[in-house]
Formats: sequence, structure tokens, C-alpha cells
Amino acid sequence: MKKNEVKVTDQQVKTKKKRRLGLPIAIALLTVTTGGLAIAYGMSQATASTYEIQLENVYQKNLYDLVESVNNAETKLSKILVSTDSDFQGKTLVEVAHNADLAEQSLSGLPVSRNSLSESMRFINQVSGYTQTLSEKLSKGGKLTSQELQTLSDIKESITYMRDEIDKFTQDTHGGYSILQKSLDFEGEQNAFTIRISKIKNEKLDYPTMIYDGPFSDSETNVEIKGLSGNEVSKDDAYNEISKCFNNISTLTYLGEINSKFQVYNFELKTTNNQTLYPQVTKIGGNILTVSGQSNPLQMSTISLDEGVRLALSFAKENGIENPECVWKEALKNEGYYNIAPKQNGVILYPDLVKVKIDLSTGTVIGYDASTYFTNHTNRLLPKAKISVSDAQKVLPLDEYIFEDGRLVLAPLDYSREVLCYEFIGQKNGSVYYFYINALNGKEENILKVIKTTDGSKLM
Repeated sequence: MKKNEVKVTDQQVKTKKKRRLGLPIAIALLTVTTGGLAIAYGMSQATASTYEIQLENVYQKNLYDLVESVNNAETKLSKILVSTDSDFQGKTLVEVAHNADLAEQSLSGLPVSRNSLSESMRFINQVSGYTQTLSEKLSKGGKLTSQELQTLSDIKESITYMRDEIDKFTQDTHGGYSILQKSLDFEGEQNAFTIRISKIKNEKLDYPTMIYDGPFSDSETNVEIKGLSGNEVSKDDAYNEISKCFNNISTLTYLGEINSKFQVYNFELKTTNNQTLYPQVTKIGGNILTVSGQSNPLQMSTISLDEGVRLALSFAKENGIENPECVWKEALKNEGYYNIAPKQNGVILYPDLVKVKIDLSTGTVIGYDASTYFTNHTNRLLPKAKISVSDAQKVLPLDEYIFEDGRLVLAPLDYSREVLCYEFIGQKNGSVYYFYINALNGKEENILKVIKTTDGSKLM
């Protein structure tokens, strides 16, 4: 047996083969779709071009979904390897299994030549089964053995390599690389896209063969909108709300309505700085729900990141966010990114987070998303902490980390739970982690790792 190889039973193979039927079907559908482009050439050039753009957009979305799933799996494996809490390890293993399933779906939705990525696909497939099996073991009171931890470490190394190679590939797409065109360019039995993406496998590592008990399925539930109140407003009322929040409007044009999760009025706003923004206002209550736009990358920042906090908080208050506080800030080029959360009785309400982006060269809000706030916000009956911050600190790995003082937060966790926790920020080997300790029973509920990327820092 190779390193980390574990025997797979016949029943488990049969179970997994049922899942793999989806891959050849997906590849066959992609083949039909690609072949359909030949028919499109018999139609008008404009129609053919539209079909090509649509198909390219589908491929690009699958690629970026693959990036997100692999990044999440790698980050969560890092958390498991530093955690000593079996419950936290178990639920995070389930999340890794789900991320692996999503990665497999995204990879199967790309125009890859048949059998060319079978080993990588099998590896992703087995990561899902192995982590699900370990989570079930922990749910029954078991513990991860040293051999299992080593296998998880080896898996993480493989996924880290895969993540780095996919990141390099996505940078190529920013330069105009067309997945569709490369998929039509064959070199022997493989298309050029397959040859390029096949580098995601690390040839220096033996991919472990692992035991698995079947696929993990995650169900989504509809979330009731709790934070909107008041009467239905007219488009003129929505127009006035936007005019009140922006003092540099050149033109403001009504674009129509959207009735989905939120019923909103859409507008196009052109500023006196020649920027174009797209604000949305809710029909119920007349609150600005989102704003989307971009800064001019050639302009220099004239506003500090800290001054941007004041602007972000002012905009949030103007739009009905109660008792907002900035809980995260970061500058990227000439843009400031701010996470705003309301406070209730001194507790930060993370489930009601609002995101704000400010152009630091003009002071204009060019990005805003309060959809989570208006989905979740309500006056909650918060429990009182049953343990002190010093007691919660005893749960932390104090010998390995340098921690800041803890604070009380309401943390959104799995299965739609909202849990009162102490939040601690710790540093270890140049990495930053956020630890969340249950303020009622001292249980380690979650660990978030700050990831440095070309697009700034992310919490995962």
C-alpha cells in the first residue's frame, strides 16, 4: 500500500460510483454545448457571438466557484489541525466534505477532456468521503488519531498546491485568456484548456486513497426577512432617499423594479466625479439595500482609512442601521473596505453585518450591502454570559498564540444558530486567527483564519 492508503470496501465503491455518474453526464452535456457552436455559425454573427459569450461566462463562473471551494477546504483543514476540540473538528470536517463536493461539481462543469483529470477528480471525491467519515467518528465520541491527523495534513498539502496552481490560472483569465477558445483548440486527444489546468495536480505527492461512506448533502432553508419595517414607498420616495445620502449627484435615473427576495427600486447614479453607481432601495421602508460601483484606479487616495470609518458609519446610520460599529477595516489601493455591525447591550451582532466600500480619493460610497442586516436584524433577547472573559481565555492555546483582549459578540454558527461568544484575536507564526468561545459553557465554537490574498484579507 502507498502512503496513507486505506482499504475501501466494495459497498463503499458502489455507493460512490452512483455519485460519479454525474461527471460523464456533465462532460457529455458540455460536449453537446460546445458542438452547438458549430450550428451557431450558420446563424447570424451577432447570435453566435452572444452564445459564445454566454458559454464563456458559464465556464468562468465554474472556474471561480472551483477557486472558492478549494480555498475554503484548505482553510478549514488548517483550522482542524490547530484545534483540540473534537466537536469543532467534527463540524469543520463536514464543511470540508461539502467544499470538496462543490469543487468536484465546478471541475466537472469545465470543458475538460475525458479521463485527463481522473486522478485529481478522484482525489477531490475521496476528500469528501474521508472527512465525512471522520466527522461521523467524532460525533460518536471518538478522537482523531495521530495517523488520521497526519493524513489530514497530507491532504492539506495537496490541496494547498492545488489552490496555488488554480490561483495562477485565474490570473491568466484576467489577461483575456478564453476558456472556450482553448477548449476548441486540440493537441492530440486533449484540448489546450485541459493541458493548462492539468497542472493543478502535484506530481511530487502521492494522493492518498481513503475510505468513505457516501456523499454529504447540505440542505438550504428559506430565511424570513426580519429587519424591514414600515409602509411601501413609491419610486419618488426612493429617489429622495438616495438624494439625501449622496451629496455629489450629477444625474439619477430610475431603471425599474426587481421582485425577488427583496422588492427593490433600481437606479443609475452618475456623480460629479464622473463615477457611475447603481443603488437599490427597498419598497418596504425605503432603505438603501445595496450600492455597486467602482473607483478610478488612477486616482490617489486623499482620505485616510480611519477617516473612511467615519464616512462608512455615517452612511450606515443614515440608512437605518442601529448603533453601528466598525468591526473590520482594510485599504486596498485607493479603496477602503469596512464591515459594520450593530451593537445591542454592548454585544456586537455579527449576524447583522453590513459591508461598505469607500473611494478614498473622493470619499464616495461606491459599495454597500445591507441585505444581511435587513434579513436578520431584530431586537433580540440576549442571554447573559455565564463565564467570565478570563475563564474563556483558559480554553485558548495560550502557549502558542499571542492574544488580544476578548469581547462579547453574537456569532452566527452552523444550523442557523446564533451564539453569545467571547471573540479573541490571536497571532501565530505570522498568521492571524479569530477564536470564538461560547460565553455560556466555555465551548470552542469556531475559528476564523485571516487569509492574505491579492484582493486583500479575508476571514475564512
